[in-house]
Amino acid sequence: MFGNRLKLAFLALAVFAMIGYSGCILSPDEEQPDIPSVPTYKPLTDKENLIYNLVQCYKEHNINRYEELLDPDFIWYNQVGSVPEFSERTQDVYLTSRMFLAAEGKHPNPDVQIDKLTLWLDQTVPNWTQVQKIGDVPCADCWETTRAYTITAVMDGGDKTLLGDDIIKFLAIGVDQNGTKIYRFLRADDIANN
Repeated sequence: MFGNRLKLAFLALAVFAMIGYSGCILSPDEEQPDIPSVPTYKPLTDKENLIYNLVQCYKEHNINRYEELLDPDFIWYNQVGSVPEFSERTQDVYLTSRMFLAAEGKHPNPDVQIDKLTLWLDQTVPNWTQVQKIGDVPCADCWETTRAYTITAVMDGGDKTLLGDDIIKFLAIGVDQNGTKIYRFLRADDIANN
């Protein structure tokens, strides 16, 4: 009988010790491990959020979110002398989706793989200027910004790095989406960094 009481006393002592000790282990004063953050997207009700979301699309390789940034009439203009000179929205989305697939290791051609893909766009000073006309057509809510950018694609296990380090001019347009004004990219001009 004495043995059972002793066992019960040790068990009670062990439970109290565990509760007291767990208070120290679970103390809020201790640093918790960093949990990687999931990229978030900002509402397109602000022009600058186009730039932020574009960078997020590259981080996530998210072609669906990328498409949301582009106006149906979007055109990408390459640097002067490039072939092709420009890409319409459909072509641009196709090429970007292939690049994202390569970065995910899912490109249809197994020889086309990107080990690391990054995009940096200067977001330090949002500098949007209103544009009154696009060509000869008046535009009530068109804006442009010119930004430095760097795009890096590391390939072949790190043996090959493609680097684009230039200037890009974006043209954004305000459009109505279900009663809310949002902004989309209408045009992007890749300009050589002289």
